[in-house]
Amino acid sequence: MTATMRAARMHDVGEPMRIERIPVPQPGPGDVRVAVHAVNIVPNVANILNMWTTWFPHSPLPTLPAIFGLDPAGVIEAVGEGVEGFEVGDRVYVNPGRSCGSCRSCRNNDSISCASYAFAGYFGFSKSAVGLLDRYQGGLAEYMVAPAYALVKLPDQLSFNAAARFGYIGTMYSALRKAEAGPGKTILINGISGTLGIAAALLAPAMGLTHVYGTGRDRELVDLLQRERPRARRDR
Repeated sequence: MTATMRAARMHDVGEPMRIERIPVPQPGPGDVRVAVHAVNIVPNVANILNMWTTWFPHSPLPTLPAIFGLDPAGVIEAVGEGVEGFEVGDRVYVNPGRSCGSCRSCRNNDSISCASYAFAGYFGFSKSAVGLLDRYQGGLAEYMVAPAYALVKLPDQLSFNAAARFGYIGTMYSALRKAEAGPGKTILINGISGTLGIAAALLAPAMGLTHVYGTGRDRELVDLLQRERPRARRDR
């Protein structure tokens, strides 16, 4: 393969990203290199790129210039030392969550409470997250490096574009599970026309929720969700 790749990098907050040629990243111990096939472009990314440092200065961005891009999916192209369970050619989704692996929270299998927790290709939750953000860049590039613990194998019948939606759909799935959603229960989804709200509207009937109510500002999307729900019922 070539020694360089194309990547979209942000050099300064509020400026357009630049498509540049930079060195292909090398996987370290416990890491893999993924050839990226799809990346999720979430609505909030414009806020991250333009206003995040003003709104949430305590939640840092990676050191600029940096590659952003959440929820990539692709094919493993190289495997670092010590990686088990994954090999070159595996189709994978890359969870953006990054943690240090050594603090008390990580040792208690509660990585999301890690003091250095970060979303690769997005932002960190404390100043100590910058190291992880810089090591693990986002998916708006031909190749990216990710820790093996962040990978999910994809079946052949699932497209990369569909897999790149796992992050937001998974967030809502986790929320519904924590709320003990199930048959005979009712749910109110505030912001049903948003990215997470639409995921909730799709998942709730599948989880057996009897009544699904929602509020939203986008009338067209709210109407679309209202029309689609009876169709989903007929298919069951």
